Amino acid sequence: MEKQRYNLKDVAKLAGVSLGTASKVINNQYVRPEARLKVEEAMQELDYTPNAIARSLKANSTKTIGIMIPDISSPVVGKVLRGIEKISRDSGYSILLYNTTRNTRLEEDAIQAFMRSQVDGIIYLGNTVGDEIAEGLKRTHVPVVFAMTQYPDKYFSSVTIDNEAAAYHAVTYLCGRGHRRICLLAGEADDPNSGIPRTEGYCRALGEQGIPVDPTLIVCGGYWLERGYEDMKRLLGERRDFTAVFAVSDDVAIGAMRAVQEAGLRVPEDLSIVGFDGIEMAEYTFPGLTTVSQPFEKIGEEASRLLVSRMKDGKRGGNLVLPFALQERESVLGLAGETLP
Repeated sequence: MEKQRYNLKDVAKLAGVSLGTASKVINNQYVRPEARLKVEEAMQELDYTPNAIARSLKANSTKTIGIMIPDISSPVVGKVLRGIEKISRDSGYSILLYNTTRNTRLEEDAIQAFMRSQVDGIIYLGNTVGDEIAEGLKRTHVPVVFAMTQYPDKYFSSVTIDNEAAAYHAVTYLCGRGHRRICLLAGEADDPNSGIPRTEGYCRALGEQGIPVDPTLIVCGGYWLERGYEDMKRLLGERRDFTAVFAVSDDVAIGAMRAVQEAGLRVPEDLSIVGFDGIEMAEYTFPGLTTVSQPFEKIGEEASRLLVSRMKDGKRGGNLVLPFALQERESVLGLAGETLP
């Protein structure tokens, strides 16, 4: 049975305020705090969304796109945003940013803020999408595009790379240099966006080379410098037997390099290391970090193009997979002794 839909008159009636007062709350204009509270409580009780009223009143487009970002300090986020902003601006849209710090409650707040602002579309950037957040995004009734992440629902569109294939390529590269004992500094074990597919790519590459997967060489953690540093310190302290490391982010790889060097070992002479992402810092580490490079700015551009297209034609779905590239630098040494490249 379809859920009953309520309009702004219903909200105003339940709150005991005028229609004009309810409209001001929806449009984030000033009203007395006690009146605002009554309207917000009525909205929650009726499960009312501002976009529903925007449609019922045939409101004009706000020419605004809402962007949910997981970490405003991340250089990766900055590059993707550069691509989003370029195409959005050229298409006549402004952007409204909301930094969620990977916090579900803040993601819910972002959705509500976008609904109050009556954005025409939403781009959700780079974090694993929870089921409740996906449902909240669908209730906005505006097109939603995921950038650097996905969700299995045809309501949404996405722009990503093939994470499994990229990890497979990186590990195959290490195998081709003679490495058979390859440690994986994995992401979060239950992360369907990056952690799981990159681990699967690692396992597939080893399997095709006839190398058994050693569970003691797979360390699940996060994607940050500190995690790479701490995990590598522990592995070295336990004297695990490996000659190369594949890290699921450049930050993790750089943290691991620091731990290796503190232990009196050398990269790549004692341990070869490959990262993932292609951030600028990877080029300036010593030695330079070999890494799988993602086209961050291109991802942002294509996500924005896809959203603008969906806002115009009203179509749902559509997933775009962009190419990745392996950037070879000095952090890998073939077991025969040659430095690559």
